[in-house]
Amino acid sequence: MHYTLPMENPDDAMEDPNRPENQEADDAPESTPDPQVDSLGDWIDRAKRAHELVDAVNLNKVAAHDGSEVSKLSTVADALHDLSEGKLVAHVEGVDDVMPEIDAEQQRKSDLFAAIAGAGWVDRMGRVLYVSAESEAVKPLELIPHREGLPEFDICIAPTQRVSYGNYGVFVSGHGIFAASIGEPANKHHWRIDRSQPYDSMDELMRSISSFAENDE
Repeated sequence: MHYTLPMENPDDAMEDPNRPENQEADDAPESTPDPQVDSLGDWIDRAKRAHELVDAVNLNKVAAHDGSEVSKLSTVADALHDLSEGKLVAHVEGVDDVMPEIDAEQQRKSDLFAAIAGAGWVDRMGRVLYVSAESEAVKPLELIPHREGLPEFDICIAPTQRVSYGNYGVFVSGHGIFAASIGEPANKHHWRIDRSQPYDSMDELMRSISSFAENDE
């Protein structure tokens, strides 16, 4: 005896709305947002943290094979890997607890600037006194076209008075103070050191600035 299996009518299959191939895109089930997907703000925070960690490494010391700095670099590399995987890196031992190095020379200059400004010379800092037959004027040191004849200095202060024609400045370095002048036109003259003196303390420097600026011999 033979049995014949019922054949599916192709037209019925095409009309069955429950078949996946007959479902419209709008009818498809909505995907559930992945709760693990981070926001843009999270990635920005991680990028900032990565920047902080990289800045904590002195690459010049690494290049010089400084042992402690090379070890720090390895630790930072591991922390950056954790950040890339979305992990929270709040504290890195041996990196976050190390105080950044302070440039001693930059700190010295900053302290010197603050002391001179605090003594009332701030309006004359970075300037020279120009004396001509007609008048006196305070002008920026940058208007003098060169520094030929000047030793190294940190700060220039325009003096309060001079009697001869030309450009005058009081210059302060980390170890001394000197008064210098240059004639006009400045591009045809060199700076000349008129007076100099060392100093051992900030108080002594402040007294010397007043003396040099007021041309008190």
